[in-house]
Amino acid sequence: MKILFLANRLPHQNVAGGHRLIHQRMQLLANKGHAVGLASFVSDDNAQYVQALSTTLHEVQTVPLKKQHLTVRIMRDYVSGSLPAIFWKNYSRRMMRLVGDMVDAGRYDVVIAAYSEMGMYLYRNPFLPAVHKVVSCHRCLTSSFAKYVETPGVPLSVRAKSASQLQVLEKYEFEMYSAMDHILTLTQEDRFTLLNYAPQLPVSVIRPGIDFNYFDRKRKEAVTQPVVMMCGFFADKSNHDAAMWFIEEIWPAVKQKYPKLKCIFAGKGASPEMERAAAAYPETMHVISTVEDLRPYREQATIFINPMRLGSGLRVKVLEAMATGLPVVTTALGVAGIPAQNGENCFVADTPDLFAQSIDWLMTDLNMANKMGTRGREMVKSQFNSHSSISELEQVLEEVISIQG
Repeated sequence: MKILFLANRLPHQNVAGGHRLIHQRMQLLANKGHAVGLASFVSDDNAQYVQALSTTLHEVQTVPLKKQHLTVRIMRDYVSGSLPAIFWKNYSRRMMRLVGDMVDAGRYDVVIAAYSEMGMYLYRNPFLPAVHKVVSCHRCLTSSFAKYVETPGVPLSVRAKSASQLQVLEKYEFEMYSAMDHILTLTQEDRFTLLNYAPQLPVSVIRPGIDFNYFDRKRKEAVTQPVVMMCGFFADKSNHDAAMWFIEEIWPAVKQKYPKLKCIFAGKGASPEMERAAAAYPETMHVISTVEDLRPYREQATIFINPMRLGSGLRVKVLEAMATGLPVVTTALGVAGIPAQNGENCFVADTPDLFAQSIDWLMTDLNMANKMGTRGREMVKSQFNSHSSISELEQVLEEVISIQG
């Protein structure tokens, strides 16, 4: 098969979460003999990975990611009715033309828009020739925005903006899905969410696979200072909210009991608000935005936290933390789609008090923490096999291509 992937951030081995999953899927499909291409936005901080991708993929074409002028953003967010704001954020006429040109010249069998936001390049694209179209929905955008509106503690500005967008977003998102040949989700829960909005959609669940060869590294030396770690792209509203909720509502109680415990937020996109909140604990809390490889940070960590209250979809970073053998403290939303067993392979805590207590238990009972990390690793190894996952994806794509329009 000739398969073209579309990505809103350059997928590479050292990026966190969902975009690393895209990279893994491309590489595994290429290793199995498929001609895999990529059209992606690229920024200065990840442009160095383009050359490495070009050596393993059939072709790689990029469009520079440009920051929109504030006036343009406001007009598109609140005035324009042609696209919801989150799609405007990822819109580029240059990318529209590039996708059309690549499909035309490359004679691709199928195009996969990785993340729903990139689905617009397969929907109403005047430059796009006839081709089979698939959206890999890592999260239902309408459901995510509904959570922004409903969740207590979310800033009023975010709630108001999300509420004003919901109707337009739902209409556009599901009209776009309906124009696709197939939709992929990461979890059965997300499949049910989509079908609740649009029962006619052809949706398949392709669980993420974890490459244990990549994560199977041992600590080079004993950890002398305990570390709590969270990673993610913090410009994303759900990650930003999770970090702020942890800093403001959970960390004070943890810090009071464990004054020497360090907390690390590793990942790009931290806002000035998040930087200021972390700066209130200069000796023990650090925001590290220049991260080339997350593995050394996981190897130094004692506990991985995922205090998500917003969004939807499966959090690949939780699987990656478990694959490393870290004990995980998370909210119920943070392990959606993962066979989490509270007290066995992770702690699930939805209130600040219970979240802080869970960290306390892991800090005081190292035997329990080690067992929890081992059980989490075993669960991921048995249920999230990368080769099984890619075989399932191959099968779905072959079925999509076999259907003649």
